[in-house]
Amino acid sequence: MYMAYTNTNTTNSPHRSASTSKGMTFHSSYTKAIVRFILLAVILGTVFSFGAMVQAYAGDGAATAKTAVSMTPINITPKAVVQDQVVIQHGDTLWDIASTHKKSDENVRSYIHKLKTINHLSTSSLKEGQVLLLP
Repeated sequence: MYMAYTNTNTTNSPHRSASTSKGMTFHSSYTKAIVRFILLAVILGTVFSFGAMVQAYAGDGAATAKTAVSMTPINITPKAVVQDQVVIQHGDTLWDIASTHKKSDENVRSYIHKLKTINHLSTSSLKEGQVLLLP
């Protein structure tokens, strides 16, 4: 026997509108972007941490070798280099200073050049009270 059924219920079932589904899509894509960002940050953090550990523990093996080393304290005092100086008096010239302080076998002009270089002089003019270092 065949029975025909008719839809007597005229109420519409609630459907989601297009704007609601777009909002949910936006929310899910936003969530996906956040998850991707966090995943990328974790991966990069792991890579950089591994690189830092490799660099910290890299060596030629000499540091890990166990050898007997005597631990005697050594007092190292820096040696102060004492350099001769000349205080310029009224009437002094580079030629006079060079001829007075040069070695016996040294040329006066080469000594003047050394004086200028060591004291960062661009000209030969001197001022009274100026201190020159001697080579």
